Amino acid sequence: MIGEPMDNVESEVQAVEAVSSVVSGGGFAASERYDAPIRDVLTRLGYLTEDQAARVAGHASERALDFDQAALELGYITTEDLDRAREQLITSMALQNVARRPVSDELVVMSDPASVRAESIRMLRTQVIAQHIKNGRRGLAVVAAADGHGCSWVAANLAVAMSQVGFKILLIDANMRSPRQDQIFGLDPNAAGLSNFLSLQVARPERVVNANVLPGLALITAGPPTSRPQELLSGNRFRDGVNTLLREYDLVLFDTPAANTSADALNIGAAAAYALIVGRANHSFYKDISTLTDQLAAARCAVVGAVLNEF
Repeated sequence: MIGEPMDNVESEVQAVEAVSSVVSGGGFAASERYDAPIRDVLTRLGYLTEDQAARVAGHASERALDFDQAALELGYITTEDLDRAREQLITSMALQNVARRPVSDELVVMSDPASVRAESIRMLRTQVIAQHIKNGRRGLAVVAAADGHGCSWVAANLAVAMSQVGFKILLIDANMRSPRQDQIFGLDPNAAGLSNFLSLQVARPERVVNANVLPGLALITAGPPTSRPQELLSGNRFRDGVNTLLREYDLVLFDTPAANTSADALNIGAAAAYALIVGRANHSFYKDISTLTDQLAAARCAVVGAVLNEF
């Protein structure tokens, strides 16, 4: 069961203020290499002529800007034009799953909605809405000090619960060491995912979004295994991709690996700007939770609360 956030840990977790190089490759400007999709959409929608698009590409290269930011700076498009183009880009480029397994019974808000565990998730949802979303916050990393504390379970169920009340939710499985969200949601673990985007195999983060996994819920899986998850998650490409996605959803949730095994969770928390700590009854130690809180604060990630699993 999940207890009340904040109240079931030995000490209240204190929040801190959060703050959140274009990766370039040989032979291509950053904007040309990564931003062709948004360029194509803006041109197709009539917001840019071919001549204007060429000028924007040159300006982006000179100023080391993304293509869309260069177009805004030149005054060729408005922010409303860009929002419409991005919406169409996500719709047209998101992965469409043709072969899917059923979702797991671990999603108790669907498989056992009358249970105490499902009701606890809904209580957590209420607090996240009241204390996080209503304050304009869009990113939230779900973190745990050690393996086996239920981080993936909390992230998955919270994502589904949020989507059930009409929010547009994106769940990102940023645990590239031991991913589980593909299993929970019945997706192909070898399909394109976060690792493909971060290793430059896919140009834009929108291309690895699984749209409408459930109504109102999109998902980015961890993708094929990679030998260097920490390097990929600590780079500007991850942060830039996160910033792009934060603009498109009411809430972006991140599933993370255990903080005592790598620095991945801290890098993810820094990009998301906010974190929710998960502990497990009779397994989590106050000292571990306190240490994790201090580490997140040092990474400029505000801890908004904690939940205690009992299972």
